Amino acid sequence: MHTKTIGLAFVVVFTCVLFALASDSFAQEFSADLVMQEKGKGIYITGKIFVKGNKMRQEMVVEGMKQITIIRPDKGVIWMVMPEGQMYMETPYQAGDKKFEKWSSEKEKKAKYLGKETVSGLSCKKYQITEGGEKMHVWISEKSPFPVKMDYRDGIMEYKNIKFGSVRDSLFEIPSGYQKMSIHMMPGGMGFPE
Repeated sequence: MHTKTIGLAFVVVFTCVLFALASDSFAQEFSADLVMQEKGKGIYITGKIFVKGNKMRQEMVVEGMKQITIIRPDKGVIWMVMPEGQMYMETPYQAGDKKFEKWSSEKEKKAKYLGKETVSGLSCKKYQITEGGEKMHVWISEKSPFPVKMDYRDGIMEYKNIKFGSVRDSLFEIPSGYQKMSIHMMPGGMGFPE
């Protein structure tokens, strides 16, 4: 598999898991720097994340190409936006999928509490979660119920330089003039415009 494909798959999986752990009662808006490292492969990715209500936008550069993921549960979609080609792909947001379960008091009851730690300047509760025989550590901020850091089987993610405050609605929309690609992929990772 091509390195770029591996990196993109890693980014998508982390995006889904991150959003899955966010609370349904996400009232706050914030932006932050996002740092991810894939274990065992040496892939190190940095980017930005923007959250408004239940909407999320993640921007990063993978092997020289800017990639944007926009998650819109209200529209039932996830958009992968590729500014370089002014194109985007659309996949369904599957709220019923187990990986999209929200961080809740029920989830907290099933998690093992490991104590408090400060991550990116925020006081957090550290938990160990076991699902499907796999262990994952998450650090949940006491200021707002979102994961500030995750240590997952395949990688580590952390938010840095977190800024609470208003986030523009336009960040969660497809830019005008962008062409939708089909989900059928050609060898080499190029899609067919619809």
